[in-house]
Order: sequence, then C-alpha cells, then structure tokens
Amino acid sequence: MGAVIMSDSNFPSPKFNFDDLTLTYIVYILFSIGFLSSGVFWPMSLASVIIIYQKKNDLDGTIYSAHFDWILNTFWFSLLLLTISIVLTFIYIGYIGILLTFSWVIYRLIRGMLCLRENKSPYIDMHI
Repeated sequence: MGAVIMSDSNFPSPKFNFDDLTLTYIVYILFSIGFLSSGVFWPMSLASVIIIYQKKNDLDGTIYSAHFDWILNTFWFSLLLLTISIVLTFIYIGYIGILLTFSWVIYRLIRGMLCLRENKSPYIDMHI
C-alpha cells in the first residue's frame, strides 16, 4: 500500500472572518472591560486599539470607521486626562479629574454602543 502524502493544501486554512458589525462590538467590549476594570485588564483596551489600527483602513467609508475613530479618540484623550489627573492627585484635585474622566468614558462607551445598535455614527446628535 502506498503512502499518502499530506500537504497543507489538503486542509482549508481556518478563517475567522467577523463581519464589520461584530468586529466593532468586539472592540467596544474589549475596550470597556479594559477601561472599566480600573486598569486590571488594561491589555484588553490595548488589544482593542491594536485591532482598530489593523482594521481601520478596511472600514474606510463605512459607519464602522466613525466608531473606530470614536473609540480611538476616547482611548487617547482618556489616557491624557488620566495621566494629568494622576499627577494632580498630589494636590487632591486629581481625584475629581479621575472621576470626571471615568464618567466621560462611560458616557462615550454607552453612546457609541447605542449608536452602533441603531447603525448610526456616534458623532451625529442623538435624540433621546
């Protein structure tokens, strides 16, 4: 009996091809877990930013590109605000800054996910 030669072409390569909506929800969830855990799971927030930078060009011209911009702006501004607030904790005003930054990020995460659910850009005014 002859030997059967197996090659990589005999097996289909696994492809995890998320649709754009699912990918955007995953990014929101990763960022939320990383940020709202007070930094305990910070690699999740970092992973969401890496995913955004990897996939952003693929989503140009779609509503999901606006959501990726929304999350990136939230990430970078919150990082800046938290850094300033932590420095200012030595004169006690930083605690207010930390509280305001967390409140702002929670607002942006909720608004972003609600707009995503309604297939809208988070930059457009919502009428609640």
